[in-house]
Amino acid sequence: MKHLILKSAFTLLLVTQPFSAHAVRWFEVEMIAFEQQPASMLREDFTLVHPDIEGKNQRDLLTSGFNAQGQQRCLEGDSDFDPRALIDKLDGSYSWSCPDSYDYISRYETLPISPYAQSQEHMDNIYLLSEQQLQFSNILKKLQRKGQKPILHTGWRFPEQSQRRAPFIKIYGGKRFKSPVSYKLVDTVHQDGYSGLLNPSFELHKEGGKDNWQLEGLLKIHVRHYLYVTSNIDVRYQLEDGAIEKARMSQFTRVYSGDIHYLDHPKLGIIFQIRKYQH
Repeated sequence: MKHLILKSAFTLLLVTQPFSAHAVRWFEVEMIAFEQQPASMLREDFTLVHPDIEGKNQRDLLTSGFNAQGQQRCLEGDSDFDPRALIDKLDGSYSWSCPDSYDYISRYETLPISPYAQSQEHMDNIYLLSEQQLQFSNILKKLQRKGQKPILHTGWRFPEQSQRRAPFIKIYGGKRFKSPVSYKLVDTVHQDGYSGLLNPSFELHKEGGKDNWQLEGLLKIHVRHYLYVTSNIDVRYQLEDGAIEKARMSQFTRVYSGDIHYLDHPKLGIIFQIRKYQH
């Protein structure tokens, strides 16, 4: 009798095991971020200085896609994506290689609206949606017809996770805003008495902070009975006098799967939808 009970329990474990492996529900999110048209009556002040956007457990899904598009332009012979150093370009050679390891994003002045991704159908890890899997192409065209300027159109698939465990997805795109660059002469020879004056040796060192993108921030989606979206996103823009300002969109929103939602800000609009995936 005891042997029969153990055998039944083992059989039940085998039957239920496949179901427990896929007990976690999966979703996919699609979003379009776009510039808001300037409002002549807008009187809101965006000069407030915000602390840097921070979040533990960040995931970068976009960089590999943008790099893949840059590498493709390199392979097609686009000189803007020639990875060679300047001295190599001046030697008269017109051929170059396009290594996988090169940072092609450094060559962009404006990033593509949609980062490249291969089509995938699985529930193993978070991954970016391909262009064929995105469903907002008509919305994108409508925005463009109305004179809006899309910055980023992308999406990804993810499992349901608690607020503590869900990752922040790194969001960035649009135009590059270059940081001011300065140069200084640095003495590279250790000064020993007057020898430095007799045999001076200097190098020109470049100084300046990292460049920023028009759109930068973090977005987290977690599940607790409902779907919740936490967004902290900066948008940069240029004033008529050439100065660069930054405005921040920070929102915490409860949403329903299948509904199309809109996050509104005087400088930025985000349209997004969270859909069930295989459940």
